[in-house]
Amino acid sequence: MTSGLPMKPNAQIAEAMDYIISGTNVERFVHELDVDGEDLSPLFTERLRASGFNETTVGDVSVDFEERVPAFVLRGTKAYFGWVFIERFTEKKSRKLFGSAVRNKKGDWAIQIPSNSREKIFANEKHKLGMEVDSSFVLE
Repeated sequence: MTSGLPMKPNAQIAEAMDYIISGTNVERFVHELDVDGEDLSPLFTERLRASGFNETTVGDVSVDFEERVPAFVLRGTKAYFGWVFIERFTEKKSRKLFGSAVRNKKGDWAIQIPSNSREKIFANEKHKLGMEVDSSFVLE
């Protein structure tokens, strides 16, 4: 991601954000976007869009059973990474939701956004993955 030329501080911050968004050399969990009193949420949003993440709602994300779509939700000056997927309870009962990578003390998703919520998320449907059991998580 670097060109070998000295970078301006904003370019370094943008590059660090790209690493967060892609999960390159950094875990995608929750990231503080306030740096030295400056809210960098607008820059993070710009970098999300440049990386193929579109502003949408959980209900509008196209995802099938056995798939998950990477997504971020911004709350205040924090960016939470998670997945949009369909949670199946029984053969006939399921729900689509955003579940954060950050977990609560019970091991549940600290942030759950159901498909009927109008809360905005940023999702990248081009990077859908198959579902797998995720045993690595961070407690909030």
